[in-house]
Amino acid sequence: MEIALLASGSKGNATLVREGGACFLVDAGISARRIEKHLAELDVLPQELLGIVLTHEHSDHIRSVRTMARRWDIPVWTNRATRAAGAHLLADIPRFHEVEVGVPLRIGPVKLVPFSTPHDAADPFGLILEAEDGYRIGLATDIGFATRLLHEKLMGVNGVVLEFNHDLDMLQDGPYPWHVKQRIRGKLGHLNNEDAGLLLEEIATSDLEWVVCAHISEENNAGGFIRERAMGALLQRAEAHKNGPAALHLASQHAPSPLFGAGTALREDAR
Repeated sequence: MEIALLASGSKGNATLVREGGACFLVDAGISARRIEKHLAELDVLPQELLGIVLTHEHSDHIRSVRTMARRWDIPVWTNRATRAAGAHLLADIPRFHEVEVGVPLRIGPVKLVPFSTPHDAADPFGLILEAEDGYRIGLATDIGFATRLLHEKLMGVNGVVLEFNHDLDMLQDGPYPWHVKQRIRGKLGHLNNEDAGLLLEEIATSDLEWVVCAHISEENNAGGFIRERAMGALLQRAEAHKNGPAALHLASQHAPSPLFGAGTALREDAR
């Protein structure tokens, strides 16, 4: 199993999951044209997608779902609350499959375990993706704080996509209105570098091979701050387990990531 982030950030999110010849998307918050372009770069045709999974209804996660679903007859998986809250962008989709948070489901050969996340959406969820060989990837963005459930679900994963949204000082001193700053740093907002680093320290076991820092704010964060905090966590983990640190990558809003999966080999300074 391998994944690639086609885009990650407040302007749009989409992730490709591929296991053998089976492919699906998690979220589709960038334009359908960009998704199709990036899929083509990975030798994937849109009509080959087995589905699109929607983690919550915010437009940066569902913007092009209706277009993709109708154009290519792609089924959509999400929960009832997300479908209702996002009805303005999810109307007339031919095939919906209902997700119940906490109940595993399967798309092709991949097992998906949705778990609740704290965010200001109707019923948001993160995902554990498990391949038939047991390889496990965690997807956890759009989270206001690290819950005990989040710790439990991410513990022992082989790879993780984890939100490093903002630096607290940059957010505090930045240009956003006060109410937006309060929303971002609140318990239903987005995860800051320090809390993400603490979470990473706790969930990283000797099984962890790679980490993608995702949903990075372009206004309120900096790559140097993220790398310092994330690599600090990974080096501490490596010392405890007496092995090399996991590979680290910072996802981009404007360009797709490399593919990540078993045996992924990335330099620590991968862009």
